[in-house]
Amino acid sequence: MSNWKSILFYVALLPATLAGGEAEPRPFDLADEVVCRVNTEAISKKQVEERMEEIAIRLYAWRKSQEEAGQWTIDAEKKFNELYIPPFRDALRRVVRERLMLQYAKIEKTHIDERSYEKQVRQMVDQLKQQGLMGGKGYTMGEVQKRIRERMILDNFRYQFANFLDYPTRPEVKKHYEQNLSRYERKAGVMVRLIRIDRFVTNKLTGKQTANPEAYDQALRLREDIVALQGNFEEIARRHNDDEDLKSRGGLIVLNPKDPYFDPEGYNPQLAKAIRNLQPGEVSKVFELGNSSWAFAQLVQRREAGPAPLEGELYEEIYKTIYQQKTRKKEDDWFRKALSKSLVVHVVEGNPKTLPIEFFFPDDVKPAEPAAAPKKDAVTSDSSK
Repeated sequence: MSNWKSILFYVALLPATLAGGEAEPRPFDLADEVVCRVNTEAISKKQVEERMEEIAIRLYAWRKSQEEAGQWTIDAEKKFNELYIPPFRDALRRVVRERLMLQYAKIEKTHIDERSYEKQVRQMVDQLKQQGLMGGKGYTMGEVQKRIRERMILDNFRYQFANFLDYPTRPEVKKHYEQNLSRYERKAGVMVRLIRIDRFVTNKLTGKQTANPEAYDQALRLREDIVALQGNFEEIARRHNDDEDLKSRGGLIVLNPKDPYFDPEGYNPQLAKAIRNLQPGEVSKVFELGNSSWAFAQLVQRREAGPAPLEGELYEEIYKTIYQQKTRKKEDDWFRKALSKSLVVHVVEGNPKTLPIEFFFPDDVKPAEPAAAPKKDAVTSDSSK
């Protein structure tokens, strides 16, 4: 959660640009300036900026640095607005949607679990205190309570858009998968375990580095324990490895926590050469790794390029995506109806201007209008030439 109260909002968005219009810049807007009204409820610029997360903070900080350096020009202001306006519009759309939900929830008397509410308030207060954002120039208890209560009410209100009948079936998941195969393509890669023995050892207390003349022989002996004596590579890598991260993972090289396979050529050419002709389960010879270590590796598995199989985490990911699409559609349908029955206006210099429903659904693609047919007399005229 951002410390908005400690930031000076001394420059603001050009309000008329929200709905696509243009206006002359006004250099000093207020953080609590009303930029929108949802029925009788006013929405301030600050409320919208809070939903922009860190974007507004970074942009204001950049503008301040530009002004202090005397580099705030027309081009800089144009760049500021280009970066600011799109996320501001998106944030405004979310704020209006949530304010309408809260208004309807009040009418429908949507309740929350008070015990859970109190628990979440305590947790949030403790978190804010640890971050130095509670009290003083930070958040008040009233603000924390209001935010937690509204968030819980919104969660409960949204339950009406979720239904067990919308749970995706396996055929639905499979269809989505097959229609989006390119999205799930994976590159070819390998899964490898590595034991590294350094030629130089650094004392953790003194930081002094000393040579390890037995490094190569030590690596040979460890490899012999695995290859000739059928030792377990993973267990030995946990006991004998000068790379602490590899040691904690039994020697497994992990570049991406979500995918243990990687491109060996891109990772390390020395390793790639050592495992090039290995079959899964085989162990490489001892090779030089970098300029200061000896190492040997075990090829755990190879993976060909192609789509990820529809199982495990991928299945759950697609399942969740389809379910969210269904509930989101229901919520969007509700939002459209609520907007049609509500008065939502954009306030420009104190003057209200109705925001059309289309503003809240920018991703809706309007069908292209068919080209007008040529006039009959024109066709006749052309054909007679």
